[in-house]
Amino acid sequence: MKLLPLLFALSTRRQAFAFVANYPCTTKRCTISSRSTGLAALPTVNDVGADDFMKQLGHASQIIPLLHPQEGDDGVSDEESAALLEVLCRQFSHSDGIRGFFAVYLTSPESLTVEEVPGVLADAVRGADTDVMVPLACMNVIMPTAMTSVHKDPELKECAAQTASNGKKILRLIKGNDDVVKNCKAILSVCQGSEEGPKDLIDYWEKFFVNYKYEDQQKNDIALAVSEFC
Repeated sequence: MKLLPLLFALSTRRQAFAFVANYPCTTKRCTISSRSTGLAALPTVNDVGADDFMKQLGHASQIIPLLHPQEGDDGVSDEESAALLEVLCRQFSHSDGIRGFFAVYLTSPESLTVEEVPGVLADAVRGADTDVMVPLACMNVIMPTAMTSVHKDPELKECAAQTASNGKKILRLIKGNDDVVKNCKAILSVCQGSEEGPKDLIDYWEKFFVNYKYEDQQKNDIALAVSEFC
């Protein structure tokens, strides 16, 4: 079975999912350790609104440390929260922005060490256009879930499982949304080989599964992962 590995090459820009980067989900990855620059570290609203996927990766790396203050740092101020929300909302207004941000975030040491999604990030996700956010948020659960049964290396399997767990945290922010329910039901139908659900969504997810050549084991794992959202 030929499937893309968990650590996707950044040059593979044809892919339409958010979870793509070649960063391992361990603390071995270099991170910005200081918040001393504060708001000066933020990319501009215009940058995150217009830049392509590759540049969005860099923007995400600037934003994430501000979302997760380190021990000993001051908490996020009201001014920082407002600025972060404005930038994230603009970044989440288009596919490249969503993909670029979560490509970094879902595998970042910062996100893997906390149980709850930062409030500013949660607000930005909930405020995004569901037509854009929902399919990508679903993919961020589907793809790493599939990789847990593809990888043979224990470390990579664990990395995939952690990323899938992070993807669920994001999707849970909009759990119950009509678009989330419809997409997850269509995904479940594809996994189970049924035609129950909107034909356009079933066709969309069938093509996605065919493209990545998911087999029975991956479909079973994905069905289990999305069932809570149906």
